[in-house]
Amino acid sequence: MRSLRVGSLLAALLFSILIPLRANTRGGLTARDYYNELYAAGGLDGTAGTHVCFQDDPTVENFFVLKESKNLRNYMLADGSFNKLSKETQELMKRDILMVRGYAKGIPWRAEEFLEKDEQSWISDQRMLNESTPIRIRFTINWQTLRYKYAVEILNMDSSYRTEEASFGHCEEIPAEETRHGEE
Repeated sequence: MRSLRVGSLLAALLFSILIPLRANTRGGLTARDYYNELYAAGGLDGTAGTHVCFQDDPTVENFFVLKESKNLRNYMLADGSFNKLSKETQELMKRDILMVRGYAKGIPWRAEEFLEKDEQSWISDQRMLNESTPIRIRFTINWQTLRYKYAVEILNMDSSYRTEEASFGHCEEIPAEETRHGEE
């Protein structure tokens, strides 16, 4: 009888420990968890970016990093590598471009998004969502608060604005030693 009670108590104890562990792993990781995992694995390199951004919706598992071309340009001017670029590349580097590298569950998007300065925001080139729907990306950030709006603008065929799907969130500066972590 005593061994049955001890066995039942042990089973109840194991059950109470394992169920929360299973529930915790089933709940999934947050975007911040994926970012921290990527950093810990050395997945950020020197070109990663200066800011990491997370959506306000905590269920979204994606995040992205930003880098302004002016920062890269200034770095290249300081180390003398800018003048080694072709004249065409130098002209491109003089434009204000925001480079966005997205990560879905810590896996990088297929390519970086390059957005050009447009008054108070950055926009992508127009492209076709399907045969009859042109779109473009518009990214707006308040550099004082680091709050952002990331919108897919749906356009009419004449390129005039029709509507948008937007997400909002906040960015934070990536410390310089973090962006160099993967270079070691």
